[in-house]
Amino acid sequence: MLTPEIPTPFPLRWGFSTRLDPPDALPQALLRQVHRCGVVEAPEAVVEADGLWTTRPGIRIGVRVADCVPVLLAGRLAAGTPWVAALHAGWRGATGHGDPEPGGGILRRGVARFRALGGHPGDLVWACGPAIQACHFEVGAEVIEAARQDPAWREDLGTVGPGGRAHLDLHGFLKAQALDLGMAPEKDGSVGLCTMCRPDLLFSYRRGDTTGRQWGWIEIG
Repeated sequence: MLTPEIPTPFPLRWGFSTRLDPPDALPQALLRQVHRCGVVEAPEAVVEADGLWTTRPGIRIGVRVADCVPVLLAGRLAAGTPWVAALHAGWRGATGHGDPEPGGGILRRGVARFRALGGHPGDLVWACGPAIQACHFEVGAEVIEAARQDPAWREDLGTVGPGGRAHLDLHGFLKAQALDLGMAPEKDGSVGLCTMCRPDLLFSYRRGDTTGRQWGWIEIG
């Protein structure tokens, strides 16, 4: 298990699983993930969405990934209530591409939910977990164009790879969004390992792991 090394605002258990972790250490699957931007309160049964939040202690929530970025958030609401969220961000989720609802990508939706409940983005501790990094994330021109529509876009987040095709720094893009949303860089506990580069530790769909997944999970403790 990979744990973000950042102080938390209340007792918290959180982390990013690896292929070495036993199944009984992982959360219950509560989402049917569809590469969109729905963020819902932790339900009692499986729902279609790509993000979960809760204020209930002892409820472990999480998202499953095998190249996409798991994003974890934790902060206090205006009344002091602990709040946590887990988000699944592929390029579609990060950009909001193809999502029928307005509001930008999934990180923007998750932070908007926190604000609506009385939280301030600058109070969040946050972490992006292992994912395919820019060294291997070869994409089409439409992906870069979708990312360019976000206010946080910087041209250095898109590069040209050895094969002449575009590469996207999805991790860096989400971090840029976080700062644009007012989240504090000193509260970033991200783990920047590349799923393609670490077959010993991490699953990668692009590398051929069609069933194995790791989790980003969080629990108010």
